[in-house]
Amino acid sequence: MGGMEVGLKVNWNNIENMGKDIKSILNYSIWDNLVYAIKLAWKRDRVVIYVIITQIILTVAVQLNMIYLPRAIIAQIIGDATLAALVTTVLALTILLGLLRTALIYFESGVFLRRSNLRYTVCRDIIDKVIATDYANLEDQGFIDAKRKAQETVAGNASPTEQIYYSIQRLGTNLLGFVVYILLLIAINPLIMLLIAATSIFGVIARRWANKWRFDHDDEEATALKRVRYITRIGNEPMLAKDIRLYSMLGWLRDVYDASINLAYNFSRKVQTKQFIADVIDCLAAFVREGVAYVYLIWQVLYNGMPVEDFVLMFAAIGGFSVWVSGILDEYGTLSRYSLAYCRLREYLEYPDKFTYSDGEDIAPEEGAKYNIEFKNVSFRYPSAKEDTLENINLFIESGEKLAIVGLNGAGKTTLVKLLCGFYDPTEGQILLNGKDIKNYNRKQYYTLLTAVFQEFNILPLSIAENVSQLLKEDTDHDRVKHCLEMADLYEKVESLPKKTESLLIKEVNHDAADFSGGEFQKLMLARALYKDAPLLILDEPTAAMDSIAESKLYNRYSELSAGKTSIFISHRLASTRFCDRIILIANKGIAECGTHEELLKQDGIYAELFEIQSKYYHEDVGREA
Repeated sequence: MGGMEVGLKVNWNNIENMGKDIKSILNYSIWDNLVYAIKLAWKRDRVVIYVIITQIILTVAVQLNMIYLPRAIIAQIIGDATLAALVTTVLALTILLGLLRTALIYFESGVFLRRSNLRYTVCRDIIDKVIATDYANLEDQGFIDAKRKAQETVAGNASPTEQIYYSIQRLGTNLLGFVVYILLLIAINPLIMLLIAATSIFGVIARRWANKWRFDHDDEEATALKRVRYITRIGNEPMLAKDIRLYSMLGWLRDVYDASINLAYNFSRKVQTKQFIADVIDCLAAFVREGVAYVYLIWQVLYNGMPVEDFVLMFAAIGGFSVWVSGILDEYGTLSRYSLAYCRLREYLEYPDKFTYSDGEDIAPEEGAKYNIEFKNVSFRYPSAKEDTLENINLFIESGEKLAIVGLNGAGKTTLVKLLCGFYDPTEGQILLNGKDIKNYNRKQYYTLLTAVFQEFNILPLSIAENVSQLLKEDTDHDRVKHCLEMADLYEKVESLPKKTESLLIKEVNHDAADFSGGEFQKLMLARALYKDAPLLILDEPTAAMDSIAESKLYNRYSELSAGKTSIFISHRLASTRFCDRIILIANKGIAECGTHEELLKQDGIYAELFEIQSKYYHEDVGREA
């Protein structure tokens, strides 16, 4: 395996570089994040705050009741109280304790779902961010990493965005208990109280050291688990099953999986060792704390005449006081961890957008208006890429023109369209709309000028009509939906379904969903694009999943489909571009050739060569079929 190990190292380094964990930029203090969480609850469900305050008071009241009960019993026994008085006292305090605990259970059960719902609202914030952010961010590795970390903060009931409210409650309880017990123990030697506090702090510092070590090194575990998830995913992927078997990859996958599991195990063992050391230090601190305090109390009883009932009360109070101090520091440590999680969450939610939205100039489609687009010395390089994908593009697209973009795979055709759509801003140069840089416009309004059929598209688990209109049922123009389905050559298929345009899609969600082929889904996306009726129409390989007959119908109707619009048609099939006014061929990072189909053939350049190759294969295929 010597040679294999070197190869694996190189491969895994490539994978890790793509998804490398980067520590969050901790711009917020614990206090900032605590206030943030409280404001969030106050804004979205302030009942949670009211219940937390109530729980704090009730919990401290329960503890007070529990330490006063033994004192009251001993005081009455020593004071020769009657049996009836003793029973009455015990019964009263016990009933009070039961009522307090019942109230706590009631409030806890009532607020559980509300705390969970607050986490769900944060889930919605995360989704809102990914939907609303600049498209460029979606392919930015920094944003991808930030999103993953943000999603970890809402992953289940044990996640920080839900547990922080429990921690706030516990911290508030410990703070109130600390204050109340200080008032109880005011008569005790201040040095003893200082010792109790100091040893409690010492133990918590040790635990925080262990927790901080884990956080500082959690990339080690994340890297190992990332490998495990990767192997698990590809091992269960039906599409890769053939490769795994044909190329004998089982042993390789098993070796990498085992190595990754061992890395994760070794990390966990290091964490466990650090935690054990912290626990030992905490136990020693507790031994010193409790030992000195109790010796001091016994000395007070024996030599300074402290009443026995007060001894019992102080004995319980000292134990409770150390618990409050430890609790404060423990919860502060817990809040530190949650604060780190909130830093990651807020880093994602506040990930910067570069596009102009509400501050940009207003623009909206106007009937009969002309929209000329110009690429002026445009170059573009993807984030973290070493070379430009496109360089010094100069292109003028006249309003109403039918432009075809062709070229080899990877030449930059789709990148050019993404720039035109405003999904990216150029690295250099300008994209002008009617002579004005599109950066100046409200980007959301700019999107209203465009409608498109992309190679990758999204189908919603709703009705066909709603998928076409992208509106709620009551807001959908159903006559227009039918017209667009006719234009897209899908109307007969839809009419053959029992529920017609009300037929649902996506069987994973709707068991009675309609069955569509890949080509029919592309037609549905074309109908959706037509329904929007924007002045700029973009078709990115719109016939890739269609059969030759459906493809031919689309080409024959292209003029009708694009009537009154500026249309951009991307295709790798050069024969399909004849109906366009102009064709540009992208090669070597720029526009290599430009002209009509006939003009480009006469130039006898790259286009003519590619067309000849494609024609040759086409005729050979026809001959074989014959």
